[in-house]
Amino acid sequence: LFLSMSAVAAPPDGKALFQENCATCHGQSGQGGVGPKLVGDASEWKTKLFERAVLSGIDDEGKALKPPMPHWKDASFKSDKGAAPGTAEVDAIQHYLRTLK
Repeated sequence: LFLSMSAVAAPPDGKALFQENCATCHGQSGQGGVGPKLVGDASEWKTKLFERAVLSGIDDEGKALKPPMPHWKDASFKSDKGAAPGTAEVDAIQHYLRTLK
């Protein structure tokens, strides 16, 4: 099966997803606020651990994340219109966080 480049969906915009869904608690640059600092911490976790934290609310030590952190598998990013976010979106957020200092 051949797909033209125009038929391939653009990758998720990690910066936009972070700003819309995470920055209110974790700071505009992931420096922390109501929620913990992400840059230089969770941004450096293995991809599967970061996905587990965002989607299931379990941190890198196997502990439950504290409220008000949503378990996104049961919620929706603002741009997802009610659908749970996918790993591509979560991975894009982590990739964006890795670009910040």
